[in-house]
Amino acid sequence: MEFDKDVFIKQGILDCQIHQLIEYSHTDPDIKKFTSDSIRFQDLSSFKKWLTQGRIIYTLSDINHNLLGIIWFGQKDPPINIKANFTFAIRIYDSARGLGLSQKFMRTAFIDLLKNQKQSLITGFWLETSNDNLAAIHIYEKFGFKKIELVDGRQIMFLKNVSINYEIK
Repeated sequence: MEFDKDVFIKQGILDCQIHQLIEYSHTDPDIKKFTSDSIRFQDLSSFKKWLTQGRIIYTLSDINHNLLGIIWFGQKDPPINIKANFTFAIRIYDSARGLGLSQKFMRTAFIDLLKNQKQSLITGFWLETSNDNLAAIHIYEKFGFKKIELVDGRQIMFLKNVSINYEIK
């Protein structure tokens, strides 16, 4: 899917992008500060193990397949009692930050996911982020996620199941 001039969204991830993902997980200061990606994507083996948990991946890349961002969804219950059974995560890497790509990337991934999944099985989406990750919280709220609860310094946020009518904020 062409996203913008020289920027593309694709469901799935290329081998070369897996290696970039692992590298960014260990070298990107914001990723290291706000996520557990350095453990989740410690090496190729840990990435493959994570992938077996049924993740649906979307990548944001340039014309040379360089990884600019990643989104994943997974069927997983939240750590608190809310009616949401899909987790959501997004990462925008350093070279693409500040370019205004997050909202459009999220909207495109959500629309594609909802087109291709049985919507009746999705009760809602949840995520958790570091409570001091203010830029990410702002992006999530702008998209429509609501803060629900703070658990051990992690903000749990919720997005009610979105209909496929393409009116995603």
